Amino acid sequence: MEQEKKRRKEWINYAFFGILLALYSLMTLRLFYRQATEYQGIYYSDMKAYILETQGLESGFNFPYRLFFWVSRVWMLAVSPEAAVAFTTMLFNSLGVFLVKYYFDAFLSDYAKKEGLRWSLFWQFMSTLAVFSLFFMSMVYSPRGTTFWGFDYIYRCNGILTPNPYWNATYLAVRPFTVLAFFLSARVLSEYEEHFSVKDGTALGVSVFLSTFTKPSFTFVLAPVLAVTVFWRLFAKRFACWKNTAALCCFFLPTALLLVYQFLGVFVGTNSKGEETGIGLEIGKAWHVYSANIPLSIVMAQLFPLTVLALNWKEWKKNGAFRLAWQIMLAGFLSFLILYEKGFRFEHMNFSWGYMHGLFFVFMISLLQMIKNMMKREYTLYKVLLAPQLATCFYHLICGIIFFCYLYQGNNAGWF
Repeated sequence: MEQEKKRRKEWINYAFFGILLALYSLMTLRLFYRQATEYQGIYYSDMKAYILETQGLESGFNFPYRLFFWVSRVWMLAVSPEAAVAFTTMLFNSLGVFLVKYYFDAFLSDYAKKEGLRWSLFWQFMSTLAVFSLFFMSMVYSPRGTTFWGFDYIYRCNGILTPNPYWNATYLAVRPFTVLAFFLSARVLSEYEEHFSVKDGTALGVSVFLSTFTKPSFTFVLAPVLAVTVFWRLFAKRFACWKNTAALCCFFLPTALLLVYQFLGVFVGTNSKGEETGIGLEIGKAWHVYSANIPLSIVMAQLFPLTVLALNWKEWKKNGAFRLAWQIMLAGFLSFLILYEKGFRFEHMNFSWGYMHGLFFVFMISLLQMIKNMMKREYTLYKVLLAPQLATCFYHLICGIIFFCYLYQGNNAGWF
């Protein structure tokens, strides 16, 4: 009888999530197709260049997004290039939603079991709502024409940045691989020194490789974090775990070779306009094009995650996934703050993609932590601490829904 009730609850949970995922997928497919076709001369995005690359035509760019283009070519056997690119974007992005739901349920059910709490259908529904909230959250902002702490943000999107840039197909397409790489990294880092799992190492290596093959921006921030972590531990323990460290590094060799292949020669010489190419170093140079106040931009981008961090600071030490998310965010922030591309791509702020990956994961881990706090609702302290977390969470969500609707109507994110 108990097993039957449990199965019924699971099916209700799956059905609820499945219905929302289907609606979300159809809605995003419509958005991506309109971006691909530049419907009514609007719907700004990078789709046009991706469609040319998918067709094997010259786009004017040297994109390292091969997996995205290859998968899109499969659908071109049955549909137009525009529909193929739009469908690939939707498929990968929705797969990312599915994987986040899987990990949320796994983490929250394990937490409930550990704390002696009931993993009820209510909390499964809360998990689903949190997952879809994550994929709509954006930066917080003031209405156009008004000031926010003394500043009127003309370029509110580019100046502050968002964890959900729905105008960039490759960022959305790489999501399932980044989600896998994140959670697998958290697992491997928690156990490799004592027990190295070849299965987990292989899965992590493959997920990072696929992420790099789709869009390498996440690898640029994950790789330094993993490298610093494992070598710091290696030196701190006086090479006691050198065998496991060496074994772990071997699984990243294919990704390292892929990066060399993708970018060898890209950042040297001159571009098609005769401009010098390369990577420049200067604090805030690219960011200041769109923001007059970088510290304020950081707060407006991360108000909810910073609130959760401040109220759950002990999680930094005891929760590996929580710590990893903030380390990735820090790596992305530093790369965006310090590095920029020379030439006409300077204003594209391409180093901001790593920062936006970091934003996505600190929002994700903050939502997960907030739900854990909600599950401990019988404690007075947690009730008090929940208020600012919920308030800032809803603030980001409301702003994100308005921003998504703005993009859905075909408006230019760069002028939001």
